[in-house]
Amino acid sequence: MTLRATFSAALLLLSGFQAYQDLFISGENVEIPEDVSVGSTVVRLRDILAANFSSADDRNGNITAGDDSGRFGFRAQDLTLIVAAPLDYKLEPRYNLTVELTDNGNNNVLYVTIIIVVMDVPGYPPFYNKRCETPVLRERESDRVLGDYTVLSSDDGFKAYVNGEVIYSYAYDYLQTNLPRRYAANFVLKGDCSGRFVGSTNALLGDLSALIVVLQGQQGRAEFICRDRDGRNKGNITVLDISLDDVDLPQWAQSRQFQTDEGDSFFFIFQLIEIWSTSSYWIRCGGNFRPPVADGTSLVEWTFHYNVTGCPVGSYGVYCDKNCVCQNGARCHGFNGACECRPGWRGRACDVSWPEVVIIASPGDSVVKYIGTNLTLTCLAPHIHVANMTWAYQAGKGRDDTKVIEEGTVQNRSIIFQPILESANGRYSCMVQDEDGELFNATFTLNATECRPNYHGEDCSQVCDCEYGGTCDRWEGCLCPPGRHGDRCEHICAPGTFGWNCSMSCHCENNARCDPGNGSCICAEGQSGEFCQIVSISPDDNQVVVVVLAAVIPIIAIIGCIATGVLVKRRHRRPRSPDRPTVDLELASVMETLSSWEVEKEDIRFEHMIGEGEFGHVVRGRLRVPEGYEVLVAAKSIRPDRMTASAVRDFRREMTILTRIHEDKDGHPNVVKLYGVVTKSEPQYILVEYASHEELRRYLWSLREHLKTTGNSKLLERLGFACDVASGLSELARLKIVHRDIAARNVVISDRKVAKIADFGLSRDVYVSSAYERTNRGGEEELLPLKWMALESLRDGVYTCESDVWSYGVLLWEIASFGEEPRYAGGPMHPDVCTLLELLKKGVRLQQPENCPKSVYKIIRSCWIVDPSKRPTPDELFQKMDQMRPQRQAAILANSNR
Repeated sequence: MTLRATFSAALLLLSGFQAYQDLFISGENVEIPEDVSVGSTVVRLRDILAANFSSADDRNGNITAGDDSGRFGFRAQDLTLIVAAPLDYKLEPRYNLTVELTDNGNNNVLYVTIIIVVMDVPGYPPFYNKRCETPVLRERESDRVLGDYTVLSSDDGFKAYVNGEVIYSYAYDYLQTNLPRRYAANFVLKGDCSGRFVGSTNALLGDLSALIVVLQGQQGRAEFICRDRDGRNKGNITVLDISLDDVDLPQWAQSRQFQTDEGDSFFFIFQLIEIWSTSSYWIRCGGNFRPPVADGTSLVEWTFHYNVTGCPVGSYGVYCDKNCVCQNGARCHGFNGACECRPGWRGRACDVSWPEVVIIASPGDSVVKYIGTNLTLTCLAPHIHVANMTWAYQAGKGRDDTKVIEEGTVQNRSIIFQPILESANGRYSCMVQDEDGELFNATFTLNATECRPNYHGEDCSQVCDCEYGGTCDRWEGCLCPPGRHGDRCEHICAPGTFGWNCSMSCHCENNARCDPGNGSCICAEGQSGEFCQIVSISPDDNQVVVVVLAAVIPIIAIIGCIATGVLVKRRHRRPRSPDRPTVDLELASVMETLSSWEVEKEDIRFEHMIGEGEFGHVVRGRLRVPEGYEVLVAAKSIRPDRMTASAVRDFRREMTILTRIHEDKDGHPNVVKLYGVVTKSEPQYILVEYASHEELRRYLWSLREHLKTTGNSKLLERLGFACDVASGLSELARLKIVHRDIAARNVVISDRKVAKIADFGLSRDVYVSSAYERTNRGGEEELLPLKWMALESLRDGVYTCESDVWSYGVLLWEIASFGEEPRYAGGPMHPDVCTLLELLKKGVRLQQPENCPKSVYKIIRSCWIVDPSKRPTPDELFQKMDQMRPQRQAAILANSNR
């Protein structure tokens, strides 16, 4: 790597203790990138000395100041300053070195001061990601050389399918074949647990020759989308024939990092994500292709099955052929060689001592600590001369809640919990004072509120071992499914009881039996009705019934006539409301639709609030479903103190929309899943799936912080979210449902990183946000998301599928800007309706976010066309966004600066 060898130096000539002269040479600083390799030249002092002195050869030298950590060295034979150890911009971005040069002829001493500026390099040093941490092979087999190892290994190779039928099976490890080994240097495994590979060949021979037909039918490009067994995206494989038409390699594949041979026309490009080491890495890569001379399409697929086996000690890389630089017991990541430093060490190679205090929790470093387990907290101060070490415990937030646990002068002290009790929760601080009086400290927060899986009780020491699908609750023990009870759900319900833990009573009559699972009455012969209350009667009994009815019917008729007359008179006295029958019919229709989704409140276990706003709130809960287990749900309701007509209207609107989307019970993968409603008791609830990653807006904020620390923009993941929302919007358009508030705050992210449209009516109530402005329309005050609204919605109050597309454009802008709040140039942060209308009429639109590709911004702008009919449809938006992920990511980035 080229270094800028211009410098600023001050030279002071000394002979013994007498200074002959001061000589200053001005210039620029020496600038070197932090990823420069050890042994690289920083500056040649011989050239500097030769320009100023008659003799520069007969000198010795060494660095005397400015490099306490030994990052640089001096090569005496050619008077050259070199890099002696890995650099790290974050630790030390600037060095003021003093080099002492001695003239062997007359004992003159020359001091040269050089200022070295270390330049920050994005993505360096490599990031140690524990999520994809690789095993370490402790022993090497004597009959194998280092090159025989691979960090990934396969026992059954790969298979190729066409329309589900195996057409080719390779039983050996693909990484051991000629093409990957030929381009071994092109395997790049990154700190975000992803990998890239580029390989090329001049001909497709043998079993791969079938790809030629596929490439011809696709104008030289065949793209295979890769997914795991759960359907999650795992990247893609692209096969290119650059001899057909004008197919170009992705920009990233053309970098100097990937070497290919000239003349090769067939390229294999792998982009794989989330390569975990916790389990076998199985992926299926496939795509639909149309042969050039045949009708229809064929599904072509490859399957790969790999295990993350790791590398021997001191090596890393796909073929374990790269040497680790980690020192002082640091662990080396098998993917990228990143070092996980032990306490007290820092730097790229963990070779810079670092005065600090750390608290080590053992066993393991898991965030979740369970009640009833053992835990040891150890305070370490490896590079501090300890004068005093104090452990303190703080139960609450006030200073009065803090107390000293242990104190002494030993280097390391530990606190042991055998076992952890809930009363021990709080902040534990280790405070260290060194011999110079300087203070250091570290804290550890213990928040143990759960038992280990399958344990219950106050101290979580009792085992559940529930049978027949029972679930373990900390306080109740086994929560048995309907029809079961007992300590381990081993018994069936006693007669007359049913439901969870047999806690409900039957209401069957005439000694009819009760179903222990759902409580329905099982009628015997001659019985009927919901509760078996009707019993067939004999002919003799019929005669008695006829006599009784003959006496009663005239009385009933007289009462009926009197009641009818009274009602007629009242009807004439009171004016008739033409709207009431319609409202009653509409409400009856809604309630009839919701009846199939009704959930018993007893089946919900509420936990804690996860969202609150002006009109409503959301509580996390656990719902017992008929299948016999619990699911996490978000329970939405209206605040009792804000039970307004508009709030009730929006609440019912969301209920009806969600039930309509879920008419087949399955719903849509990109619309939040409905689990049920509670309408027969107060407060009423809408129960939807719980999203572990919360809303998209907050998730984008976390990605922004991730970008600052790692340099990774996660473009593929963000494009995936855009595709998900477009897919959900397409389903709403198909059902002719208008959302009216498509925004990042109203999209949730599931545990599988799938984006889902949510909040069909209460979105502006649930979230406290500056995105909504108060307006008054028709005498009714509303909160409206002005900056997300289409021009026609602001002007005329018109909401259509096309206006949802306008809002999708703003959401796409949010994704591109990592969740920034929109702001129109020339307007205030929170404009009113009139101000925003004027801006939009003048053609003002949200500006292109920083680092947003032009191709993406072009799609965003197409959503904001004034004529709604000329905006893209949700289907077209999905297709456009889908074409950008993940195979065209580099091409998009390449065009962003054009």
